Formats: sequence, C-alpha cells, structure tokens
Amino acid sequence: MAEVYLSGLMKTERGKGNIERMLEEVEVAGEGDGYQQVQQFITDSPWDALELMTTVATRTSALYASQPTYQEQDVGYIIDESAHLKKGTQSVGVARQYAGVIGKVDTCQVGVYASLVWQTHTSLINTRLFLPEGWTDDDDRCERAGIPEVNRRHQTKPQLAFEMLTADMKAGVRFGWVGGDGLYGHGYELSYAVDDLGLTFLFDVHCDQPIYVEEPAIYVPEKKPGRGRTPSLPRTDAQPISVKAYHAGLRETDWQEVDVRETTKGVLKLALHVKEVWVWDGNEHQARRWTLVISRNDAENKITYSLSNADAEMTPIERFASMQAQRYWVERAFQDAKSELGMSDYQVRKWQGWYHHMALVILAISFLLRERMHHHDDYPLLSCRDVRILIVALLTNDQNVIDKRLKQMSIRHKQRHKDIQRHFKT
Repeated sequence: MAEVYLSGLMKTERGKGNIERMLEEVEVAGEGDGYQQVQQFITDSPWDALELMTTVATRTSALYASQPTYQEQDVGYIIDESAHLKKGTQSVGVARQYAGVIGKVDTCQVGVYASLVWQTHTSLINTRLFLPEGWTDDDDRCERAGIPEVNRRHQTKPQLAFEMLTADMKAGVRFGWVGGDGLYGHGYELSYAVDDLGLTFLFDVHCDQPIYVEEPAIYVPEKKPGRGRTPSLPRTDAQPISVKAYHAGLRETDWQEVDVRETTKGVLKLALHVKEVWVWDGNEHQARRWTLVISRNDAENKITYSLSNADAEMTPIERFASMQAQRYWVERAFQDAKSELGMSDYQVRKWQGWYHHMALVILAISFLLRERMHHHDDYPLLSCRDVRILIVALLTNDQNVIDKRLKQMSIRHKQRHKDIQRHFKT
C-alpha cells in the first residue's frame, strides 16, 4: 500500500491528489475495493508515522555525512510552518488562522516542519500538526478526529518545534546550528531552550525585538519602608531599544558586503551588520550576550533582523550571512513538496491520516533529494520536478516515453544553463 500511495503522489496531477485520483493512475494488486484498501492504509492502519520520519531524518543526516565536502557545522536544522487550505470544520486541527501560503487568515490546517539543509540541498524530515485551543478545549471534537489523549493539549508552535528538535537529536540526527523565522525567534521561548541545550542558533526576529547595546545590571529592588509587598521581580538599570531603532542609527560605513553563494541569477550579495548585544526575558537574573545580525538585500529592498548565540568576534561574518540565507532552501522544500508530491492535496480528516500522509510525502521528497545528489555530477541542474517526471516515465516501462522525457529534460537544462551564463556575464 505504501508503494501504491507513493506512486500516486508521483503520478497524480497536482491539485487533484486525493485517493480517487491516485487510483486513476495506479493499480492496487489483489482482490477487493482498491479505494477502501488505500483509505484504510492511510486512515486506520496502525503503522507509526513518527517512526518513519525518524528513519528518514537519520538517513538524510547520514547521506549528507557521506559527501566528500561535508562538515557538520554547515548543516542547518531549520524550522518553519506551512498552511494547508481546507474547507469545513471536521478535518483535524482546521481553524481560521493565518495561512502564509496566501498571506492572510483563512480556514486551514497548519503544520510545523523541520528540514535538514546542507549547502544547496534540503529535505523535510519531521512535522507536527498545530492544534488551536478551539480544538484542545473540545474533548468530543478531539475524540471524533482520533487525536490521542496525550496530544489533546495546546502547544505553541515553538513548543512543537522544540519537541521535534529534541526527538531528532535523540535519534542521532547531526547538524551544526538551528534556524527559523521570526515566529520562532520572537520572544525567548525557543531561543532560550535551544541555547540551554548548548546548540548554536540563528533565529530571525521581529523589528520590535528589544535589545540592550550594553550589558544591563539586573537586580531585585529593596523593599521600601512602610506597608507593601517585598519586591521579587528583577528589573534592569537600563531601557532596551528595538532592533529597528538601532538599525535607524547605522551609517553606511557600518555595513560590510558579503558574497553568500552563487545562484542561477548571479552571486547573492548581502550587506551585513553584526553587533554584540544583550537580551533579557524579564525573569532571569542575568541578561544573555548574543549577536544581532542585520542583513540588507539591496536587490530585493529587504531587511532581515536575526539574533544568534554565536560569538560576534569569533564567528566569521560570512557564516552569519550563510546561516541567515539558508532559510531560502526550506521554502524550496515546501514548494517541491506541494507542487511535485501533493503535500497539500490530501483529503483525510483524522489525526493519524494527516500524519501518515505527511510521513509518506517526507519519505518521497527525501528520495528525490537522494537521486538529485547521486546524479549531480552528470546532471548538475537536476531538479525535483525532473526526477519526478523521469520516475513517472520509468514506471510506464516504455522506452520511447523514457527517451522522450530525457530529451525534454536535456533541452530544459541547456536553456537554463544559457540563462545562468547570461546572468553571470551581466
């Protein structure tokens, strides 16, 4: 059944990746209703989706480690979320919430995902479904959706991210740093937890993130004479400023231009400013010394603010730039998973069905990654789409179809190579 489902993910037209459409492209061996067999495999079969994703994660980690130029410090464990637009109220976790895929609030399910990124290679390796409080506060609704009792509690997205991180670390997944966008860098919940594990991180933060440019003194005020409670909450002797306010005071000489990597449109150049700062969550009795990283992409008129616990003086500025720019590949992973493997096309309502579908998509995208890396020397421009198209051709067992797809791919690659050369010349 797994082979049937994976073949269906590869072969079905995007946007129509439900089980009925899959079975128009693939056959189920044996007697009985093929639809019922596949539906039972996805919705009710007791196989462990988390165990499968752990296997994918450790094998992806090992794949990177087997490469000649591999260095563990260059591998990023990057966290991001992705929304899947759905109608109705019965699908597990569905609610009106922000959907980044359309940039507004809509009815959707939201998954928190972990990806393993090395150089220009990326693969999703883990996920957790976010449950809004409207779900966790309704036990009957959770029961109907098949949510296990242990999971019927509201967890924030950073908490789900930390759960994945610790599980993958325990399984032996190797990486050099942890990253995420402003949702995961905002506040201190995840960054403090990652820092306490002794891991290096770089999280984007919102423009109103408070920082101290000099180390503040943290103290508990003495009790004033007379009635009243004895103070117990710590305070600082200084006022923080926002990263945006700090940025406004920078001069052009405070920036350094960095060549981050070669892209199909030329060299990605960023102007970076790195500064040692202190952050305080209002509870601890000492501020933490971190590094503020501000990058400016003049070509896209974009400013990004990040905080990292990597030492500002000991860490090359190029490493900060590389870590900050690697989130691009996570977006590519989502794009490939949705456009090539029907990541959002599922039509399942229950908890286990959602996890089963996502685990198989993650398995499929890890396979596409492996094939791209294996054939990179011969086909340096090989994309996930190329691999999927060739797999579909191979499944026909028709040499004429295979030769046709190979010829079409060759033409595409030649044109892309010309476009790349033109960008580098200009």
